[in-house]
Amino acid sequence: MVADGGDKSLEHPRPPLRVLHGPVNVGNQPWHLSRAERALRNESDLVVNYGTWLQYPADRTLAPYGAKKWGDRLRRAAFALYAPLRYDVIHYYFGRTFMLWDDCGMSFGVFNLLRLADLHIARLLGRRTFMTLQGCDIRLARESNRINKVTPCGEGRCPVFSTCVSTYDTARQRMRSAVLPLVDRVFYLNPELGRYAPNSEFLPYASVDVASEAVTLPDPGRRPRILHAPSHGDIKGTPRILAALEALKSRYDFELVLVQNVPHAEAKERYRTADIAIDQLYAGWYGGFAVEVMAMGKPVVAYIREEDREFVPKAMWDAMPIMRIAADTIEEDLARILDQRADWPAIGQISRQYVLDWHDPLMVAAALDRIYRDPSAPLVLGPKPRS
Repeated sequence: MVADGGDKSLEHPRPPLRVLHGPVNVGNQPWHLSRAERALRNESDLVVNYGTWLQYPADRTLAPYGAKKWGDRLRRAAFALYAPLRYDVIHYYFGRTFMLWDDCGMSFGVFNLLRLADLHIARLLGRRTFMTLQGCDIRLARESNRINKVTPCGEGRCPVFSTCVSTYDTARQRMRSAVLPLVDRVFYLNPELGRYAPNSEFLPYASVDVASEAVTLPDPGRRPRILHAPSHGDIKGTPRILAALEALKSRYDFELVLVQNVPHAEAKERYRTADIAIDQLYAGWYGGFAVEVMAMGKPVVAYIREEDREFVPKAMWDAMPIMRIAADTIEEDLARILDQRADWPAIGQISRQYVLDWHDPLMVAAALDRIYRDPSAPLVLGPKPRS
């Protein structure tokens, strides 16, 4: 510190970092982090091997999904091998590297040296490398089904559960042993994933530009509108949720806003019309969708697995405003929440503040910036002390 109490770092700003996110954009996390990193004066890009029907943005999309043309594949390979020369930091997602083309059937196995060529080059050049795990890239279906009373990993919930047990779990274990030891730090977005990824750390969703999101609190003067927006209905518990809402129609007057299979931008416009949102019934944590609607000032309803609290910062867990439901008491839980309708605006305001405190991309980007520069630095999360 300088004599007058000023911070020397303000007089001598740190040089900007060149940061690359990719090769996939799952949940829009890498996009908003890269924009926040630009706000911190770093040079940050999101480049993806392919886009999806959700139409999440990226600075560059290298080829169509399942690229078969040699020109498309050469473009991917050329970018992957050149990226470590161009960037100081490479932040990977969903257990993938730029040379691991999952959409073309490439998986871990005999040719790991080729699949991970870009990561090996980055290490040889002394680049900083990181991985964010997001769900089915690391969650072991058999193990999740064994240790959790409630989980999306089971027959009748996940349509690919049997395939996960017979095939995908092995691929996830191979990724865990082949990739994770090669990167500087590993982060995960769902607390349960801490059980499957050794030496990893919880990172909050940073998938919404929270500060600029318009607030539309619940309107207690109209017929309540209940939002549910499942990307995968069985995994989210949609049939059970819809059945419970149908059973409650004889006692409560409400409108269901069901949003499915529409591009992300269109879906968000529908979210704004709702008063309260039901996220999921089995996963044990809330998703990026919940962060979006909390940023709008909407209360969120979800199942939260108490056994996973050890993986989340205590202050964050204690502040969490999620209204709890459980699969075996869902009708009673939803009835209780509907009876609390007068409290929804206040809960919406608390939810908005919670995501400002814990899910602001600028906060997460600043925490990661310290680690990008020094991979041994602690991960410091949460709101700044209020005066």
